[in-house]
Amino acid sequence: MKSNTSTEDNIHLDQNNLKKDKQEQVKKEEISPQAKDVQIEGQLVATRDERIQRLKKQVEEGTYKVKPIEVAEKMLDFFNKK
Repeated sequence: MKSNTSTEDNIHLDQNNLKKDKQEQVKKEEISPQAKDVQIEGQLVATRDERIQRLKKQVEEGTYKVKPIEVAEKMLDFFNKK
């Protein structure tokens, strides 16, 4: 009885190619723009929370320093916009 190894080899090659194609499809999938926005928003919230905690700690320790020039500039910007 003659074995048909070339056919078996071709089947294995086809199966391997299918697996590779599926893996490439998974790699090519991208995050939707909405998901990217949510991800960025989460990073902004985390950054904001860290800043708030740092400022609270500085106020509690008495190391927070007010910069009068920056306060004055912000006040001018605020009142000039109205």
